[in-house]
Amino acid sequence: MLLYIIDGFNVIHKVPEVKKSTSPQKNLISYIAHHKLTGSKNNKVVLVFDGFYAEPLPREKNFEIIFSRDKDADSLIKYRMQKSKRKSETIAVSDDREIRDEARKLGVRLLRVGDFLKKRKKRIPQDRKDISYSLQYEITEELRRIWLKDEQS
Repeated sequence: MLLYIIDGFNVIHKVPEVKKSTSPQKNLISYIAHHKLTGSKNNKVVLVFDGFYAEPLPREKNFEIIFSRDKDADSLIKYRMQKSKRKSETIAVSDDREIRDEARKLGVRLLRVGDFLKKRKKRIPQDRKDISYSLQYEITEELRRIWLKDEQS
């Protein structure tokens, strides 16, 4: 099981549809879960934001949401990396230099936000079916025989 410690506002600023929303923190939680950015549902996610938040947040399995209140989020992220018992299974997601330096010092794996977002799973719409080119050709020829037979005579 991996532990992702994510700098929430770093990620929000790189995802236009989340950044422009009226509730970016709430939408980021759903976005990460929907796109399976942390891989297995068994992986634990610690999502850290600066400040306070008053609205109820979506509940996702294995997600812990932390608001720094009167501290800064970077300090909390570094603290969580230090307290991690399995540093080799901990992944920090941030573009902040301080966090990256601390991760290297502690032996925590590091992902820049851009690399983290590249892990998005592309979903095929449920109503779309992929068929092979040979089957497409067979179908086209069958329809051509049926619909164009009058024109061939």
